[in-house]
Amino acid sequence: MKRIFLVILILSFSNLLVAQELQNGLVLPMNYDEPELCCIYVPNSGLNIYNKPNGSRIGLLTKNVEINKGDQSYYRIYIDRDDSEPEQIDLSNFQEIGYEVWAITYTERNNGFLRIVNNQNNYWISERELGDKNFKIQEWPEFLVDNVGQLLGFYANDPGLNLRTAPNSGSEILKTLQGDLFEITPTNERSGLWMKVKVKKYKEHICGSLLSDDEILEYELDGWIKIIDDSGTPNVWYYSRGC
Repeated sequence: MKRIFLVILILSFSNLLVAQELQNGLVLPMNYDEPELCCIYVPNSGLNIYNKPNGSRIGLLTKNVEINKGDQSYYRIYIDRDDSEPEQIDLSNFQEIGYEVWAITYTERNNGFLRIVNNQNNYWISERELGDKNFKIQEWPEFLVDNVGQLLGFYANDPGLNLRTAPNSGSEILKTLQGDLFEITPTNERSGLWMKVKVKKYKEHICGSLLSDDEILEYELDGWIKIIDDSGTPNVWYYSRGC
C-alpha cells in the first residue's frame, strides 16, 4: 500500500512540475473567420487589463483608441489606461504565428489570470473573459502540433537540439539538429517537456532549391527532443511568413 501511494505521489509531483514549467503559451481565437481579427488576435471589444490576479482594473487592451488612425492601424495595439493616455504596445511583445498575423503571448498563469506582454509589467487578463469572448489559451506544445503542415516547418534553436532515442537527457543521441536543413515535425506523443518528432534532413533549403522532392531529401530520422525549455518556451522556431 505504501509503495502504491509513493508511486502516485511521484507521478502527481511530476505532473505538477510539468504544469509549473508550461507557464508560457498563446491566446488565440476559437473562430479565425471573424473579420475584425485581422493582424493582431484580440477581441474587437478588447480585453480588460488588471494590475495583478483578481486585482484592480487598470485599462483595456484594444486597437480602438482615438489616436490609432491610418492604414497601419490594424498593426497597432494599446493599453487604453483608466488614469492616463493610451500606451502603445510594440509588436515585438506578441508572437507572429502566420503571415503578418500576431497573437498575444502569456508568460505566467495564476489563479485564473494570465500575465501578458512581458514579465517586467504587471498586465494581467482574465481567463474567464477570454472564454466569454470566444478566445482560448493554448500551450506551446499544442500549438506546435496543431500547426504541422500549416507552417513551413520547425527548426532547432541555436546552438542545436539533440535528437535522442528516449525522452530523457541520458538516452542515446541519434543526431544533433542544427540549422534549417533539419526539418522537425512534432507528433502527438509527449513526455513532460519532451516530444517525439520526425526529422527530414535536406541537401538544400526547400525554398530556393531546384531539386525534386526525391533528390533534395538526404535522410529521415525519428526520435525525441526536448521541445520546451526549462523556462517554458519552445526550443524550436519557424518561418512565420513561409518561403
